[in-house]
Amino acid sequence: MSETYSPSERIRKKKDFAELYRNGACFRGKYFNVIFKANGLTHSRMAAVSSRKVGGAVQRNKARRRARTLFRTNKAGLSVPMDLLVIAKKGIDEAAWSDVRNQYLAALQFIGRRTPAAS
Repeated sequence: MSETYSPSERIRKKKDFAELYRNGACFRGKYFNVIFKANGLTHSRMAAVSSRKVGGAVQRNKARRRARTLFRTNKAGLSVPMDLLVIAKKGIDEAAWSDVRNQYLAALQFIGRRTPAAS
């Protein structure tokens, strides 16, 4: 599987965000929350957001970069195509990469248990 983050894998439309917030399930972690929902497409999509609570612009950008890298390198961990919204929390920019990665992998396991497997 390709380790790119192509434009088709990005969530950008307001209606897509609203649909996720309205009907998505949530994984709550120490460094981020993940709102997820099966999307019915042939590929998964992801968006990363971080508020000013995370820190200044540098910290917010680092949090979003980390989320995109996790998505790119672990796409195969999703059993069915999903929409993911990663909401960064304060401290994600200072956390050890291994801790953040382990939490993301735990989130993928949680998502896998909550969604039916692909036929």
